[in-house]
Amino acid sequence: MKSESILQSTKMVLVFAIGACLVIAVAAEEESSTPATSEEKVVTSEVSIANILDSTPDARDYSDRKHCISKAAIRDHEVLSKRHVIFIMRGKKNRERVLIQFGRHCFGLHKHAVLNLESRGSSRLCVGDAIRTETIEFGRRTLTPRCTIPKFEPITEYQVELLKDALLTGRVE
Repeated sequence: MKSESILQSTKMVLVFAIGACLVIAVAAEEESSTPATSEEKVVTSEVSIANILDSTPDARDYSDRKHCISKAAIRDHEVLSKRHVIFIMRGKKNRERVLIQFGRHCFGLHKHAVLNLESRGSSRLCVGDAIRTETIEFGRRTLTPRCTIPKFEPITEYQVELLKDALLTGRVE
């Protein structure tokens, strides 16, 4: 008796599931076969444009970030503050510059710091690798704690000058 009732309820669930799938399939076919009018297309476009204009832009949409740079391509570096380091790259006519901006102060960074670049076994410096500064006191070399590289951001010379100005006036930390 119990097995017959279980069998009966299983059949009912199966019939219900098949019926639901058929209803969904028919509805999807009707929707795809009904062409949208030009007014509907325009309204949809206006809504998406309005959404874009009303939303705040994401910084990732306007940046040209790099994930890694070649250590051999680094010509020089400039420490602007305890949070900002610029690498000047070899090659390119205008000497491409790459900014590293740490989220917090990086202990030991100063204008004349000697940087120690720590990468994970390659000739490239990548996001997630570290920078440390070296100091030599009384003939003993010491390294400061690691500062993990959060990102590389290409920066123009004009932007470097603006950043330097903002650091001098205290608008940027």
